[in-house]
Formats: sequence, C-alpha cells, structure tokens
Amino acid sequence: MASATYSAQAIVLRMVRYGEADGVVALQTLERGRVSAFAKGIRRPTSKLRGRLQPGMVVQLELAPGKGDLHTIRGAQVIDTHAGLWVEGYRLQAASSVLEATLRVTPEEEANPGPFHLVSRGLALLAVASVQSTPPRLDPLVLAIQLKLIMTAGLLPQLSTCVICGRADDLPGFSARLGGTLCDTCQERGEFLERPIRDALAGIVGRPLTDAADACPPETRAGVERIIGLVLREHLGVALRSATPI
Repeated sequence: MASATYSAQAIVLRMVRYGEADGVVALQTLERGRVSAFAKGIRRPTSKLRGRLQPGMVVQLELAPGKGDLHTIRGAQVIDTHAGLWVEGYRLQAASSVLEATLRVTPEEEANPGPFHLVSRGLALLAVASVQSTPPRLDPLVLAIQLKLIMTAGLLPQLSTCVICGRADDLPGFSARLGGTLCDTCQERGEFLERPIRDALAGIVGRPLTDAADACPPETRAGVERIIGLVLREHLGVALRSATPI
C-alpha cells in the first residue's frame, strides 16, 4: 500500500543530483521546517517536476514520508516563481546567498513558520530590488534576512548591554563566544566593534526588511557580514560560502 501523503507549502532551497535522473531537494516548509525530499526523475527533460522545483520558487507539494528523514515528492504546483530573480544576475546571486543561509541556519525537521515567512518575503523583495554597487552578498536585504534568520534560530547576540557586567554604555567590544557586546572594561574578553556596525546590527533587528538599506548603510555592510559569520561559526560550526547563482 502506498504511503499516505501530506500537503506542504515550501520554498525550494537546493537540488542535489542523485543517480542518473533523480534528485534530492532541500525545502523550507511552512508546516514542518526544513526537510529533504526525493524527486524521482526530476532531471529528465520530460519531467513535470523539473520546472516546478527550481531554487527560490514557492511551491505547494504533495509529500510522502519515507524511511528516515527523506520524504518523497508526489506532486508539485508553483505558487510563486519569483520571476524577477531570473532576469538579473545580481538578484540571482543575492538570492543564492539567502538560500545558502537558510540551509545552514534552520534545523531540519523542526516546525517553525518564522523562517518560511521571512525567506519568502525576502525573496519577493529581492525579485524587484534595484542593482546595488556592492557585491550581492553585501546587499542590505541579504544581510537583513541572514541576521533575522539567526534571530529565528534563537542565536541573536545581545547588542544593547555588556554580556558580562550588564553595562548599557560604552560598548566597544564583541564576543560571539560570550554572546554579544562588551563594555570598555570587559572589552579585552573579545574584539573591537565599531559603533556604526553595532548600530546597523541593532537597526536591522528592529526594523522591517523594507528598511534594510536605511538600517545598514554601505560603510557598515562588510562589518555586519563579518559579525554574522562569527556568530554562525561559533554556534553552528559553519561559515557562509560565497554563493553561486541558483
């Protein structure tokens, strides 16, 4: 008897080749968090799934639970292609950075609708975003999505007070290991953090994605990316790779 199927709304994060014609698709679902699913025959030219499971798309899936953590895709319907990503290389690379971060930050099989809504909204904004003069990985929208993903995972560092003594003024230091900013007295336990970068981090957290460019001005973006990398390496043991187009 065939396995019972269930319906799930999902963002396609990545597809990895499996055998000659099949693939394993990484998905960020609304209902079940991040899952992996087997897509039989997806790499055949005649496959109906092939054009419906491209990275960055939002889809409605019929899934069957499988052995272990690998589900099986029985059917897929496209909800949103985020078509604007595919007509501009800058947007495509920016979206790749977002999908890469989602893969690395969100735990597998942990129900949490927050990352789905965040990434779906972020991709929609990127699909119509203007091309920036900075590299796509430093786009303020990309950095804002990554930092808010860290927040949904419960890994956001403390930014308003010293993590050691609790002081709320003179916070020139930062430690990913200790979990946030450090005052001038405790700074030797971490490293120097410029005030504009700390303000940008706090601004991103407290403002919507549509305000990302205002919260994170150009001169702070490399520093914000660096802090995000430090937090990920400390808590997850991973670093974000330079993304390639999806």
